[in-house]
Amino acid sequence: MAVDTRRWAVITGASAGLGADFARQLAAQGWHLVLVARRLDRLQALADEIRNAHRDIEIEVIALDLAQPDAPTTLLDRATTRNRQVHALINNAGFGTYGPFEELPWSRQQDMLLLNIVRLTELCWQFARHMREHGQPAHILNVGSMAAFQPTPFFAAYGATKAYVRNFSESLAWELRDSAIRVSCLSPGATRTEFSDVAGIDIPALSDRTQMESPDVVRRGIAGMLAGKPQIVPGFVNHLNAWLARLLPRGVLAWGAVVAMGGRAAMRKRGGGTP
Repeated sequence: MAVDTRRWAVITGASAGLGADFARQLAAQGWHLVLVARRLDRLQALADEIRNAHRDIEIEVIALDLAQPDAPTTLLDRATTRNRQVHALINNAGFGTYGPFEELPWSRQQDMLLLNIVRLTELCWQFARHMREHGQPAHILNVGSMAAFQPTPFFAAYGATKAYVRNFSESLAWELRDSAIRVSCLSPGATRTEFSDVAGIDIPALSDRTQMESPDVVRRGIAGMLAGKPQIVPGFVNHLNAWLARLLPRGVLAWGAVVAMGGRAAMRKRGGGTP
């Protein structure tokens, strides 16, 4: 069977938000797509939308729970069927848990740690080996967060997972610098997606006004990925926050995170004062 050398991108967490916009924008640039998420109905609706807009784009939909132990191997096998060569992996699947650490259900936090860290890392391992084997220019884009740049009270475990993603991505980018594989980490700040609703965050009015739109974040993410940038911070406000994170004391950054994510009510309830 002949090798399929068309540009294929695998996008996890593709059923909504950033993942769906990655699919739309990559398709507009001529990429063929493997869309992965748990919600089959949403994936199929997105695939139909993209096919209607771009008749020449081939799309495979894979309903898969990445929390399952064999999910990364299953995804690699299905993504590379019929001798496909995958040229981009968008590691977008993930979620956050918001609230006092010891009051959040451990099972939910464990699932978050598994998806945000373990599965992301294994997918990088699986697909980097595949990309190294086919030898064509390829990209791995890990979706991190501005939470990686500072302490994030009431978002403690989530912020820690994204600090891992940021450092892991930078290290992997260095390791692969002499190969045809480029690794990038996209670190969005507050973005208008369903993420806040899933995490249980009530975004304050001030923070809401500074949120970026998902298509804008994705457009900058794709541009940075294709340019081979190890770190991609989209938007002026996020660039400013990343710069301040290098200058301000960690305690001040922690208070700032509490204010930005609406944690003052939780502080008052627990007798911790308000910023």
